[in-house]
Amino acid sequence: MPLSIPARALLQRLRPWLSKAVHVRWTLNRSFYQREADALLTALSSYQGRMPPELTLRLEGFRGRLHREWFPRSWRTHSTYAEVVRDFRWWLDIAERWSEPPKRSRRTTVRAKRPTEPPSKQPARLLSILDLPRNCSRTQFLKAWRRFLKDNHPDLHPGQSLEERRRFAEAVALWRR
Repeated sequence: MPLSIPARALLQRLRPWLSKAVHVRWTLNRSFYQREADALLTALSSYQGRMPPELTLRLEGFRGRLHREWFPRSWRTHSTYAEVVRDFRWWLDIAERWSEPPKRSRRTTVRAKRPTEPPSKQPARLLSILDLPRNCSRTQFLKAWRRFLKDNHPDLHPGQSLEERRRFAEAVALWRR
């Protein structure tokens, strides 16, 4: 006689999947299997050790019938009870692994690096006027250049000093288009 604890553990793992894994060619409605699993779990809850022979036969019959419905006919032609239990455990291991949300490793939580942008290819003196590093990208340079033009253009700021106008003229002369 089998022990009730492993049988109960397998039925508890199998119970949620009875409503999900159903095929149109099943001969019995899935609600039958759900009711039978509930009844077996209720009966197994009162036993801690070995099960009586009637309950053992009922459990083996339930698993055998469910195995014939669940797995294709070509899976195993004449399977033993141990093979039936092994098949269900194998299927449940796979199904539970598939249903888990994907694990996020530290590598996936770190933002992926953007593709490297081409360097600005501007003179070092111009980059120092704009307070940019030598290895800045084109987009960084254009952003800083537009801000510089807006803040220092003589037409927008008519009251500039001679030094500010000279600095603006030098920057425009250094700019590579």
